Amino acid sequence: MHPIRSFVAAVILLGAALPGARLTATADPAPSHQVEVREDRGLYTVTARFEVPQTPTVALAVLTDYERIPHFMSDVRTSVVRERAPGRLVVEQEAESRFMMFSKKVHLIPEVTEAGDTIRFTDRCGKSFATYEGAWRATIVNGRTIVTYELSARPTFDVPAFLLKKLLKRDSARMIEGLQAEMAARSR
Repeated sequence: MHPIRSFVAAVILLGAALPGARLTATADPAPSHQVEVREDRGLYTVTARFEVPQTPTVALAVLTDYERIPHFMSDVRTSVVRERAPGRLVVEQEAESRFMMFSKKVHLIPEVTEAGDTIRFTDRCGKSFATYEGAWRATIVNGRTIVTYELSARPTFDVPAFLLKKLLKRDSARMIEGLQAEMAARSR
């Protein structure tokens, strides 16, 4: 997810490492969010979109509250800013996803750049993912704030494709619900 979601993305993919052949999965349509997952030769692409009644400023404030992410993203265990410069920072994050008796920990060190309505992130440690990069955006469309999330990830661990798809759907939905709840709480 992250920026907030590099870690969020970590959370999303953390719950799932994907193998499989060119799969496309779309989460059950909900009135306020959509999630799509594609796989191509081990590279997974997650795209998500949801709307909130809060302003883009509130949405971005939540997405960039890196050290508080564990408070509203249930799978993120730690999120610590290690370096900070104007428009750029480095965050260290750990997340864990559980499914029945199994669990998977993910470790990320995303380098984050913030510019206007966009937050871009790239993991620079390579411990859990050979590739892990993406972006968050918060924009106004027809008077509503639309938050989009994009992630490209190639896990360094193996998980059966069917399990990963279930976990990606579940963890993505949880991530979005946590973000929506935090955005609503901050606008009160």
